[in-house]
Amino acid sequence: MPNLEVCSLSVNGITTLKDFSYCQNLQELYIRKNAIENLSEICHLKTLPKLRSLWIADNPCCNRKNYRSTVLRHLPNLQKLDNIAVTEDEVNAAVEEGDDLWLTDSLTSKQSRNGSEPESETTDDEPSTDDSSKGKDSRLNEVVTLTMEETNKIRAQLGLKPLPQDKMTPPKSVASGTTKSRNSHILQAVLLLIKELDSESLEVVGNAVKNRLESL
Repeated sequence: MPNLEVCSLSVNGITTLKDFSYCQNLQELYIRKNAIENLSEICHLKTLPKLRSLWIADNPCCNRKNYRSTVLRHLPNLQKLDNIAVTEDEVNAAVEEGDDLWLTDSLTSKQSRNGSEPESETTDDEPSTDDSSKGKDSRLNEVVTLTMEETNKIRAQLGLKPLPQDKMTPPKSVASGTTKSRNSHILQAVLLLIKELDSESLEVVGNAVKNRLESL
């Protein structure tokens, strides 16, 4: 239903927000008292340019620490969250205080099996220094690749051409694991996404950057 603007489905046993990602004209979404276990489900709403009001309280995912700031970090264009007005200062603070959320295939599959956020896997043996370094490099490559893939999904929904394959794959310099390399590729992803934002969203980003610079 791409033309749907207001949707109220409270108390319906809903477990995922994936289907709402297709409602590009959605402005208000009311889904209180459902069965959403994983707060990462809100990532499905990041591609909805007109969403201004979200009422998701009384779902299991809302019991986690930093719930409100985490939601606003990922959905900074909201004007109301759980029937409480969102302020500009609150959105700016959420950039620092909110948690990162990732919506990956592995997370989704684990969620469907366990009904909760996946825990990190551990082993009895402590990893060697080399193994630990390789693990960090691998995770870094994963993050950069995921960011680029997400960018292409957003571009596709906006009717834009996907980025070339050579830009989708992180260069070998990422494997060094240095702060400089990591910042370089995060910056690349951010700049690509900024091109798709409207003036209102850019203003939010500008204020967040200003606050971050002042804190540094």
